[in-house]
Amino acid sequence: MVKLRVSVGGSYTDLAIVNCNDELHPIEFDAPEFKGRAVIRIKDFVGITNDGSEPIHNSDYFKGHNRRFSMQVEGRFKREWLGEDVYFGTDFDRSVELPQGFETMLKIARYIDPVVRTSLTKDGKPWILSPLVSSINTMAAWRPQDANLPSPPLTPRHSTEMAQALNMSESSSMWGFLGKLKKGNRGSVASLNSNTSHGIYGSQPNSANNSTDHLDAAHHNHHRYTNGSSHVGEHSSLSSSTTSSDWARGSSMASSTDHLRQNGASTVPTTEAIFDDSDMPLGQWRSHVEEDTTFFIPKKPSMTTPQRRKHFQTEEARKQFVFKTDLVHGFEFFSPHMDFNTFDIRMGLSMNIRKYLRGQPVRYTCRTLNGDTVFWAVQFELVD
Repeated sequence: MVKLRVSVGGSYTDLAIVNCNDELHPIEFDAPEFKGRAVIRIKDFVGITNDGSEPIHNSDYFKGHNRRFSMQVEGRFKREWLGEDVYFGTDFDRSVELPQGFETMLKIARYIDPVVRTSLTKDGKPWILSPLVSSINTMAAWRPQDANLPSPPLTPRHSTEMAQALNMSESSSMWGFLGKLKKGNRGSVASLNSNTSHGIYGSQPNSANNSTDHLDAAHHNHHRYTNGSSHVGEHSSLSSSTTSSDWARGSSMASSTDHLRQNGASTVPTTEAIFDDSDMPLGQWRSHVEEDTTFFIPKKPSMTTPQRRKHFQTEEARKQFVFKTDLVHGFEFFSPHMDFNTFDIRMGLSMNIRKYLRGQPVRYTCRTLNGDTVFWAVQFELVD
């Protein structure tokens, strides 16, 4: 009988097996460009553990949420990176067989998310990637010395708006393990050329050369669960010492940021500017991440997930954003349709994707577009 094995690490080869659903003991990893830790949640998990112990079958996280897995990563970048340079998605070491109807999915995907890029050549290493800041389900940031959970937004949202975002998150359809499609867009293939969408934070880009679907629906605005940890479920208001203006001053764009933006190029600092990670604490592990853009976009009210994604769909916005070395960044990606215990995609009808992968695992990677730098990787594989 095959069982699921999940591994996490800072590269494709330096991976360690994770005890899924163990929210009190995140697995830590240290990559050349990112120091972090992660918790992987799998609903109804019966797979392999790293110490041979009985698997933790479930998590309270799944109560009240229509999700089958969750990947939560927290960590610090060792030098500053532009939002334009950090991507997230799936990639493979060898070619994969594309299922019937894949081209139609791509057309829908290009309409919904024009910033997603793909490379699906039969003789190469296929990938489907999107800028992390415009694709990930949940994103937040905080200082490592902050002990409390992320503060609620400085600008309160109406309860109806929060309820709408929650409903969008849980009811949206998914394109398998690759990302989300909004239900309302499934019939819009005929209007692919009319892909300009206006919102309160600007207009959506008109095109992207190689794009496919990746994550398009709102993340829940707040969820809580308890697992025995003293800080889980705590929620404090923002103190005067951690206002957005303080963040703007404390995380001001230094000379290395100017180097990043020199001539509008997407570059990184030279090796002399690499952050010294010998004293790089991550602070207290936070058992869940809530969407909160207050600290890394201090001049705007805290955005909802759809607003943040739309804001970063423009190349200009991504080039203006910098992942700061003095902040811990938190990310979460989840899906209601992919059952990694069996590799079944359940979307009304059930389809097993294992045969299309040609013996390869499903791997989610945070990396640069050219693949020269990997920040972290999460690998799902079925083994005997």
